[in-house]
Amino acid sequence: MTFDEAITSGGDERIELKANGLNKYYLNPLVSNGHLNRGSCTCSPISDDVKPRVKGVYNRITSGEATVEDIRIKQRFRMKALLQDSYTQDFNIFFAPSGSDLCYFPLLFSKITDPSRPIMSLITCPEELGTGTLLANAGKYFSEKTQVLETVEKGSALNNNLEVSQILFAARDIDGNILDHKSEIYNAIEQYKDSHHIIVNLVIGSKSGIEDNVSIIKDGPTNVTYVVDLCQMRATPKLFNELLELNCLLMITGSKFYQSPPFCGALLIPEKVSSSIKKAEITREMVAGFDTVFSKYDIPPVYKNIRAQFPEIENIGLTLRWEAALCESELIIAYGERDVTYAISAWNKKITEALGVSDKFILMFDQDKTNRSIVSFMVKKDGKILNSAQLKAIYDELLLNSTKYQSRFESISIGQPVNYENHSFLRFALGSRNIRNLIESGYDYSSDELIVEVLEKIIDALVFH
Repeated sequence: MTFDEAITSGGDERIELKANGLNKYYLNPLVSNGHLNRGSCTCSPISDDVKPRVKGVYNRITSGEATVEDIRIKQRFRMKALLQDSYTQDFNIFFAPSGSDLCYFPLLFSKITDPSRPIMSLITCPEELGTGTLLANAGKYFSEKTQVLETVEKGSALNNNLEVSQILFAARDIDGNILDHKSEIYNAIEQYKDSHHIIVNLVIGSKSGIEDNVSIIKDGPTNVTYVVDLCQMRATPKLFNELLELNCLLMITGSKFYQSPPFCGALLIPEKVSSSIKKAEITREMVAGFDTVFSKYDIPPVYKNIRAQFPEIENIGLTLRWEAALCESELIIAYGERDVTYAISAWNKKITEALGVSDKFILMFDQDKTNRSIVSFMVKKDGKILNSAQLKAIYDELLLNSTKYQSRFESISIGQPVNYENHSFLRFALGSRNIRNLIESGYDYSSDELIVEVLEKIIDALVFH
């Protein structure tokens, strides 16, 4: 397997290149030169800044100098250095091929620690979570393949004895206002606490940057499992530490803010929470189905009883993608929080102003309640707000044919359309490498102004029926 092949291996069908040399998101994850990226999701090619170090890891693995296990042990230490401070408890790190795959871990832990009870999964912001998240949270295959199996039936259950119910709490109301579901979540917990193992799935950093109130956890019952989706990685170490101290399971990815090629996920488990999992006697029935998703090497070595039940699959691609993300995280740290915060704030002001002066864009409501590194907006043409299919057409035209409207970049990407109620919106977002480039350019935001101009041209050019 060559380095280029490895980068797009070890996951589901979304990361594979099609006949045109692009992935599902119309991008080649191996080519960054000439590409302007303002996508908040899986829209990042590997950068020239980190590629030599990632190739070095690839060479060590393929030459036999190091194993995937060796590299991942070091990667766990580097993640802790990135997220942990001297005041927090220790935590364990589980790897996964994607953010969606991470959703299976809390179900597995419930099956191990409370095998006789069904699971009730409470999920906030369902319309703004990653592709496949709802299926995965229900204990079903969200894709057509896994890192273990070449073919699975999408939507079928991992384990027929795994009983999972869901209650969804919408991110926004019909007018686009962000909703607060704190009291409704507490009511649901009270209703099902005696009959189910309850998993409360919250999000801090949805596709539009929505951040659930941490007080839901601080003020809420302690006899439930709190899982916080931090997959965007748009949060400070202080928040990570606060949530770990509250015994939350934290889901992260390296393919969003840290802009590694898609996909790479990890779950952080506080040491206080993990003790019962480590000590449990594991049976084949408990892990059945989960062993078609995870490898032995995704699980920390200290969980010997669990690791023994999983296949010994060395996922080189996942390891390399996490290496890219960690290398990028170490590069951005060198700039300091002050410079990074200023770059994001100035960018947010510049892009909202550029959108605001146009009659083709409407900023989404409650922008002040979302992360400042993401700006979400609806699109108008002839006085009408465009729907999801129309925004998809704009998105496709931008990614596939941007050179028809400008000559500065070979390709341009932004965040995909997000749907809520009967509406839809697009997003601009900054990632770590984008921020470094802005700082190095002396805060030159002309590229962002260009994207707005190109979008206006595309809106004018496309005919909607």
